[in-house]
Amino acid sequence: MGNIDIFSIEPHQVSRNLRGYSIFFYGEPKSGKTTTASKFEKNLLLAFEKGYSAIPGVMVQPINNWAEFRKVLRQLKEDRAKEMFYTITVDTVDIAYDYCTKYICDNAPRSDGGFGVDSISDIPFGKGYGLVAKEFDECLRSIVMMDYGLVLISHATDKAFKDEQGQEYNKIVPTLDKRANNIVARMADIIGYSRIVTDKDGNNSTKLFMRGTPRYEAGSRFKYTPDYIDFSYKNLVDAIAEAIDKQAAEDGSEYFTDKKANVYKDTTSELNFDELMNSCNALIKDMIAKNPEEVFKEFYSPRIVQITDKYLGRGQKMSQCSREQVEALSLIYDDLLTLSKEAPTNSSDET
Repeated sequence: MGNIDIFSIEPHQVSRNLRGYSIFFYGEPKSGKTTTASKFEKNLLLAFEKGYSAIPGVMVQPINNWAEFRKVLRQLKEDRAKEMFYTITVDTVDIAYDYCTKYICDNAPRSDGGFGVDSISDIPFGKGYGLVAKEFDECLRSIVMMDYGLVLISHATDKAFKDEQGQEYNKIVPTLDKRANNIVARMADIIGYSRIVTDKDGNNSTKLFMRGTPRYEAGSRFKYTPDYIDFSYKNLVDAIAEAIDKQAAEDGSEYFTDKKANVYKDTTSELNFDELMNSCNALIKDMIAKNPEEVFKEFYSPRIVQITDKYLGRGQKMSQCSREQVEALSLIYDDLLTLSKEAPTNSSDET
């Protein structure tokens, strides 16, 4: 009742297609973040911040609260959405996190029996921060697990830090809350910092910095990513393709592909509680039907009890399972299936 099979695993291939990746742009105002994101193939812009007024042809869904975002996520599951859109852009992820925090605050139970608190810190024992992080993380990851590419956008700030010796230093980082930034940075395959650069002749150009330094936060999972590029969608595609080609020359072309790949794609089969319960009961009935009563009583029955005790707790029965225990029920099914194939041994072997 699942699709875990380590014996069918094949070597992973790195894709040159940006559709399979999560990308995080942050930078100075008017430095091309939203414009570049809009150039991704079949892009849907989820506009938490309304910064798209001068971008022609962009497909936009304004988002005004977390409930609206969740409604979009529900629609993105549909096949027709996957035909219309390949990439989802969240602009800005800062506001998305603020909406998520408000959603958790508004639905938090109070000691007086009501709901809603003024601040996430009002939720006892610091649990509110964990609830926000879980909700934020799961909703963002659901986008890539549905097989969309993901672009996240934030602004930049020059922030003071202290090193291990207590010395203060400044670094350019996203304006995103540090808890949210940890989630986004963990997801992102590319983190790029954009700003306008003036050369010695006074000419301005926008650069995307893709390698982190002590001065600013940036990075990439690709070994040969350049330090920076002139910031445009085409230049980004070309830079990543070139980085991958260099890695392919080093590691072997058989591990690289032009097809879209997504390591976050949800390949699990959804566990069906009713189906699992019926299958478990059917296995037990089959063991009863195929064996003499004494054999079932002496060999199979105590082992069935051991299995249920192992996953549900001592003395608990499958009939007492709640729907929230569907994962435990799936493990019970696997063990019952193995047990059903075992040949009975002498009852004296029981321990």
